[in-house]
Amino acid sequence: MLTRLAQQLAATLEAQILDGRWKVGDRLPPERELAGQHEVSRTVVREALEDLERSGLILRHQGRGTFVAPRRLEQSLLGHFSIVESLRASGQAVSTRLLDERVVPATRTMARELDVDPGAHVLHIERLRLADRVPFMVERTWLPLSRLPGLDTLDLTQRSLYEALRTEYGVVLERAVESFEPALLTAYEADALDRPAGSPALLLLRTTFDARDVPAEAARAVLRADIVRPLVERKVHEPVRY
Repeated sequence: MLTRLAQQLAATLEAQILDGRWKVGDRLPPERELAGQHEVSRTVVREALEDLERSGLILRHQGRGTFVAPRRLEQSLLGHFSIVESLRASGQAVSTRLLDERVVPATRTMARELDVDPGAHVLHIERLRLADRVPFMVERTWLPLSRLPGLDTLDLTQRSLYEALRTEYGVVLERAVESFEPALLTAYEADALDRPAGSPALLLLRTTFDARDVPAEAARAVLRADIVRPLVERKVHEPVRY
């Protein structure tokens, strides 16, 4: 439980962040400086910062300092999980960096998901997604080239994959099976997402099917748990009783 002084300091710092004194990515003053400015102990400052970190307002990097966190990216779990489209609809600037694209043989697991033979050629695409220049997701996608010949020759760096499937192949995606799991960032993922290795993350597993109910895509996405928050909103048809 926060002490009264820590609560007051947390409220003051929160107001300063929300009022724009510090913008996303800005570094807050060191603990010693904050303690002097607000005439409290460093213990109080530490408590207040821990509270703001739990609220998702700041990020603390050991040895680097405390920074204003990007605003949380909220995505409904009802319907297809497309956080990129949701962000664009909300006015945020979404950009993509291509990390890897190559043809690989399907593993047994991937072959089962895509309903192809093990060893069949699949296109592997790995992309880094950013919102307002803040990296939030590493997305890996596998697509069956036996049903999508020539897909590996298309330039997908500035083009929506789903739009290319629709216009080039007539593939309309109709349903997806998705699940979330807690995960920890690997060193590679942490470097791409600008987070310490071992930071908490969300792992999204998805298989997407076309209008004939044939698998068209398998995907694995690692999302920063500190700024991405899946939401579920449901109507209550019966009175809630506790």
